[in-house]
Amino acid sequence: MSIYFFICALTGFLGYKAKALSKRGAVAATGIGCAIALGFAWKGLLLLGLFFLSSTIWSKYKTELKDNVEEIVEKGSSRDEYQVLANGGIAAFAGVMMVISPGEAWLLLFLGAIATSNSDTWASELGVLSARRPLHIKTLKFVQPGTSGAVSMLGLLASILGAGLIGVVGAFVFDLSFQAIAFVTLAGFVGCLSDTLFGATLQEEFQCQRCGTKTERHIHCENKTDKIKGLKGLNNDVVNFVSSIIGALVGGAALL
Repeated sequence: MSIYFFICALTGFLGYKAKALSKRGAVAATGIGCAIALGFAWKGLLLLGLFFLSSTIWSKYKTELKDNVEEIVEKGSSRDEYQVLANGGIAAFAGVMMVISPGEAWLLLFLGAIATSNSDTWASELGVLSARRPLHIKTLKFVQPGTSGAVSMLGLLASILGAGLIGVVGAFVFDLSFQAIAFVTLAGFVGCLSDTLFGATLQEEFQCQRCGTKTERHIHCENKTDKIKGLKGLNNDVVNFVSSIIGALVGGAALL
């Protein structure tokens, strides 16, 4: 286990140095990695690393075209501890439960949760680069890239590919069936869609008093923003966490 702790700690440190993680985010990532290694050994770490590496690459990809998105989303590309827990907490839980009560269900929950996080991150980071403005699924109006609850064809394609990557690699390293690949891919895609649905309906949204920009931020243009929709406290991290649970449950449904 000591080698796994070293790998997780080193990855967290490198993520911090690359500005992909905050200091606390690096600590949280190390803890989540260790929990996953407990239950799924190097195979689990491989999938976690695949998610982290691909997400980091896409977050840094064409950053000059994402300046407007930074005005809308609450946090930047450097993940803090809440973002890390929202994306990896359920996977870590599955790893711990695999030790306490081993069973295939925990593996499928783990894969579904990781597939959801990868799917959502790919959709978010690549969807904003679409040549066409995304469509808000509630209002059916075209909105600014990065708006919660909006979808684009590029984002949907990225979502499927992100989930599929975890499905294929996960099935290969854990020696699972083709049916498992389909279920994990479906789990990630459904989890990502649920994230979009919650973002469109229940997630908090604010509006800047000065420039009128609709944003996830509590402060914009150095002024406090006004809440215009959503449930208090239901921010993007909470939505990601709930979506991860949904994706994990869909993955586990492969056993039914």
